[in-house]
Amino acid sequence: MLNFLSTVLNLGNEVDDIGVFDPLLDIDSNYFINIKRLKEAKTPEFEDAYEKINALFREIGLLLANSSERKHKLYKAALKRFDFPEVNGICLGYSNSKHGSGFGEYLREQIISDSKQIIDSGVKEPEIFHLVGLFEKNVGPDRISDMIACIVKSDIEIYTKRINKQLGINETNYPDFQFQNGLIINPFKNSPVLLLPKEVLHELPIAKDWEDIDRVCNEIEEIRREINEVIGKEWTKSSSSYKKEFLKDYIINNPEVFMKIIKKYRETSIPIYDFNNDPNGEYRVAKIANVLPNEYPIEIPEEGETTHKIAKLLCHKFKDLVENNKVNDLLYINGKPRSEKIVQRAFFCVADSYCSAFKLDISPETDSGRGPVDFKFSDSYLDRTLVEIKLTSNHNLVHGMKTQIQEYAKAEKTANLIYLVIHNGGPNKRIEELMKHYSENKEKKKCPLLILVDATPKESASKYEGE
Repeated sequence: MLNFLSTVLNLGNEVDDIGVFDPLLDIDSNYFINIKRLKEAKTPEFEDAYEKINALFREIGLLLANSSERKHKLYKAALKRFDFPEVNGICLGYSNSKHGSGFGEYLREQIISDSKQIIDSGVKEPEIFHLVGLFEKNVGPDRISDMIACIVKSDIEIYTKRINKQLGINETNYPDFQFQNGLIINPFKNSPVLLLPKEVLHELPIAKDWEDIDRVCNEIEEIRREINEVIGKEWTKSSSSYKKEFLKDYIINNPEVFMKIIKKYRETSIPIYDFNNDPNGEYRVAKIANVLPNEYPIEIPEEGETTHKIAKLLCHKFKDLVENNKVNDLLYINGKPRSEKIVQRAFFCVADSYCSAFKLDISPETDSGRGPVDFKFSDSYLDRTLVEIKLTSNHNLVHGMKTQIQEYAKAEKTANLIYLVIHNGGPNKRIEELMKHYSENKEKKKCPLLILVDATPKESASKYEGE
């Protein structure tokens, strides 16, 4: 079973039923605290959170506005105030490790330096810091969410303690768990579990996706005109970091444009994220996958089976669940295929739900120097199996089998390979090319086992079986 808080503590649906986000304790979920959702929060502990955030940003802005240069004591005070280490315990973000990156010293200094220039240009609104992901390299959704969490951490702790009391999460009811200041310790990350109401979370950290620089620039006529005149068609080929640098320079030199962006941002209202339909997919996928071992049990092989045999068994179970049961519905949203990332997440949740029965370790996105393979099953240094997942809609479908998984195999020093292909409507010509390559090479030692799953939205068995 997956390590949801509710699963580990045997709480059933109680966490979800009271509107609390039920975190996976061992891996992060890709949802974020949305500052615009905080502004409209009805949860008592967060009713003043938005103003608390803006009060801090106004204070930092005032210090910068009255500082003369970097060595000035007010400038140093602003830098000291802009300190937001990751809040361990909320289990949100992109990290698969115990700890994320937070804001390092270099990034803090860069943001304060750039904010000083923007403030000196005439823009003194606290929303400068809301929108820092627009113009700063290496600032994405997880860092912005961490920044918000750090500012309102005391509110999060008060909320968590209230929910713990409501659910009976205490030392008396859970004597096998450690507690610290009334908070249960996450046994996988060794930090207090911090809870959040679903109403303040979103698939994105701030209004719409303010990291979508192309859209932001396109909505402001002055920026769009400047891009067309100075950069033209090369803009579409430019990297995200270059676009951020361009936008930063432009708003510093044209403060009235940044004020228009802030005005648009203030007018934007973000509805509560629909965790039932879950456009992002991760929460719904994990919740459904968590009950699959009970609904669709799998025959546990005898002890001593290789990771390759068990991984193959799990891949076929996933195939059966997609083709003949309800998992296929998870791979689509409003009739459109979900991203490869969500399909990989679905496989991980399904496989991990069964893996505990085999006492087998499954690691997502392990990187041994040649980039991250999707999954590694391991029982020892000598017994490892790699599983790479691709959609038939992926242009690199054939390349993935010919080259990509072979590079991963070299890095992991294993010949146990499975190429799990999910047919989600990709062109038949691409599938035929893949099958031709497999047919010509499947007897070779380093050729991965091909398993092709028919995930197209119709009632039919898989057309291809790579065995």
